[in-house]
Amino acid sequence: MKKAGKIVHYTKYKVFVIEAEEKILPEDKLVDAKGRVIGEVIDVIGPINKPYLVVKPLVNKPEKLIGAEVYYLKKRRRGR
Repeated sequence: MKKAGKIVHYTKYKVFVIEAEEKILPEDKLVDAKGRVIGEVIDVIGPINKPYLVVKPLVNKPEKLIGAEVYYLKKRRRGR
């Protein structure tokens, strides 16, 4: 697991906004410190040097996770 960043906001559209520390691609899964899947990246927004992730939560009561550190499981991608 690698550190993805910190959850900074839960929007009225029911998605997390996470301040990213690494380059993470859409469809990557995010987990909490205990290894439980909490969401899936659906978009990357903001400037290149300080991106934000838009994440679809996969947990009950996602608003309780605001401020939590999250990690990601790097998917293996096939090259051409």
